[in-house]
Amino acid sequence: MDNIIKNLKQLIMNNYFSTEKHPNKFEIMFSNKFKMYDFTILNNNKVIYHYHFKNLKDINKLIQKYK
Repeated sequence: MDNIIKNLKQLIMNNYFSTEKHPNKFEIMFSNKFKMYDFTILNNNKVIYHYHFKNLKDINKLIQKYK
């Protein structure tokens, strides 16, 4: 199941994170209540990717990979 989720994330990121025609921006917020980071990628103010992470290292790896 983890591989399916990982492959799905990779597919989503390949399709949406690094488009040259439409610049994207991302937002990272921390929730003290849940002790998690909320990571969102927006394209023209529309959410195209949203996920929760437990640490910033994972978010940074994702950003560097698709930068």
